Amino acid sequence: MTSLAVFRKSPAKADRLCHFLKPRAAHYQQCDVPGFPELTLVLWAAERTSTALFLKLDGDDFIAVTGTLFFGDKTGPDAARALYDSFDINRFDWTGCTGQFVALIGKAGQLHMANDGLGGWKFYSDAEGSFASAGFLEALLLKDSLSFNPQGVYEYVFTGFVLGEATFLNEIMAVMPHHLLSWQGGAFKPVEKPTPLKATQRNSATFEDMLELQLSTLRNRFSKFARLQPDAVTSSVSGGFDSRLMIALFKETRLRPNLFVYGPDDDEDVPPSKALAAYFGLPLNHIDRRTFTAPETMPTVADALYYFDGWKDDGLNGFEHDIDDRKNRVKDATYMANGKCGEIYRHYYYQHVGRRGINLDAFVRSTFGRHIPQMVTSRFDRQAFEEGVTDAFRALTGFAGKRLSQGDLDYLYPKVRICHDAGRDIAVNHRFSHTLYPFVEPELSGPALALNYDERLYGKLEAHIIAAIDPGLVNVPSAYGYDLLKGPGLSYRLKMAASYHRPSWLRTAVPALKTMIGRASALDMAALPEAALIEDKTLPAMRHYFNMDSVCDRQTASRLYALEMLAQYFGVTND
Repeated sequence: MTSLAVFRKSPAKADRLCHFLKPRAAHYQQCDVPGFPELTLVLWAAERTSTALFLKLDGDDFIAVTGTLFFGDKTGPDAARALYDSFDINRFDWTGCTGQFVALIGKAGQLHMANDGLGGWKFYSDAEGSFASAGFLEALLLKDSLSFNPQGVYEYVFTGFVLGEATFLNEIMAVMPHHLLSWQGGAFKPVEKPTPLKATQRNSATFEDMLELQLSTLRNRFSKFARLQPDAVTSSVSGGFDSRLMIALFKETRLRPNLFVYGPDDDEDVPPSKALAAYFGLPLNHIDRRTFTAPETMPTVADALYYFDGWKDDGLNGFEHDIDDRKNRVKDATYMANGKCGEIYRHYYYQHVGRRGINLDAFVRSTFGRHIPQMVTSRFDRQAFEEGVTDAFRALTGFAGKRLSQGDLDYLYPKVRICHDAGRDIAVNHRFSHTLYPFVEPELSGPALALNYDERLYGKLEAHIIAAIDPGLVNVPSAYGYDLLKGPGLSYRLKMAASYHRPSWLRTAVPALKTMIGRASALDMAALPEAALIEDKTLPAMRHYFNMDSVCDRQTASRLYALEMLAQYFGVTND
C-alpha cells in the first residue's frame, strides 16, 4: 500500500528517505511539491504499484492519496478527483468521504493534508511544523535526532498506544482527530474542523425505530461497495456479532469474500467461523499459528520498520511470521476487510455508572492509566503519569467535568478507541493492500450513539439487525454460546455483572496483581524471537524505565523490544 510525506527541502533528509524506502518499494516517487518549490514530496507503495495515487491537475493543483478512499461509491482516481473538486478548507466537513486515508491536496495556491473523519489513519508532524507525514516511519527518517518521551513510553508499553497528540518520541506528534495540517508561513499548522461525529437525537424513538435507523445506515454504508468485483475481497472472521453482520451485508452487496480465521481447532472463534463460512457457501482458510515453522530467513530490523510502519500495537509479537502471513492473506484480493469496531452497537467501556455518573479521573486511571508498579524503575512518577493521561484524555474528548455519564462512555468508543487502539492496525494492514473497515465511519457511529443501555446490552439490537437481514443467520453457532436473539443465560449474566460492578480501584490494580501472581513464571527475555532484532540484549534504553526481571507478560515484553529496536537502530536517547 502507499504512504507519503512532504517536508521542507533538505537533500540530506531526501537522501535518507530514498536510501531506506526506494530499494524496497514497489513504487517510489520523489519530487518538488507543485506550486511549493520549498517542499519535497515522497510518495511510495510498499507492495503494489497501483496503490500509489497522484493526480496532477490544472496549473499547480494536485491531489495525492494514501489508504483506501471512497467518495460516494467512487474509488481510486475517480474518488481522489471528486475529493479535490469538493475540497474547500473553509467548508470541509468530510461529507462524501469514507474509508481510511490520508490526502495531500494542493488547490488554489494552498496546501493541506487531511485524513478520514474519525482519524482511523493517523498522520504526523513535529512541533516546528517542518513536515507532514502519513507514516510514522517517514517521520522517524525525517528527524535528525530522537529522544524518548517517558509518558509516551509508559503508556505504549502498558496499553499499546499513546493518548492524544503525543507519541513515545518527543520529536514526533500525532495530529488530533478532525484536524487538518495546512502549510502557512513556512510551517505545517493544525487547523481544527467540526467533528463529523454527530450523535443522532433519539427523542421518542422506539426499539423498532432504532432497528430501522441502524439497518438503514448500514445498508447505505455497504452500498458504496456495490461497484467492487464480487471476488475482490478477503476478510477475517470470528465467532462474534460483527463478522456475521459484515458478511451478511457483503452478501446483500453481492460480494463473496474469501474468509480466514486464526486459532487452533478448539479456539472459541474457529468452529463458529467454519459454520459461518458453510452457511454462506464461502471459502475459509483456517490458520493455526502453532503450525508455523521457523522461516529460513528471519525478517530484519529494516523489514520490521518497513512493513509495520515503525511499530505495532502489540510490539513485535509474531514478527517472524507476520509479514509473510499478511502478504498471503491478500495475494488474490484487492481489498482486505475487517469487522473491527462493530462494538459501536454494544457496550465496550462496560462498567457501572449510576445516576451521578462515574468519576472521570478514576475511569481514566483504570482504563488508560493502568500500570505495573513492580515493572517500573524509581524514575517513574505515578502522579505525573496519571495526570498526563488525564490531561491527554480531556484534550482529546473535550470533557471538562468531573463525572462521565453512560452516554459519555458510549461516545468514547468512536472518539478514542477507533483512532488509538484500532488505528495502528488500520495503518499496518494498509502496507499490504487496500482495506475495508466498514464500521469505522461517522455515518454509522453517529446514529449508533442514540442506542440506549438495554439495546446495547449483550448485543440485543445488533442481533435483531442480523435477523432482519437474514433470519437464519442468528441460528448459526457463535462464540458466545447462547441464542443471540434470546440473550444469555444466568451464568453468563452473573459473569458479566461481576465485571460491570468491579470498582475502579480494582480495575486499576488488576495488571499489578496479575504480575505478582506471575512472578514465578517471569519471561526469559533473551529467549524471545524478538531478541534477534537488537544487538545489545540487555535492552539498555528500556532498562532506564523498566525492571526487566519483573516482566512476565508476553505482549508487554514485545513492546519493550519494539522500543529498544528503535533506540538501537535510530540512536534514540533517553530524556
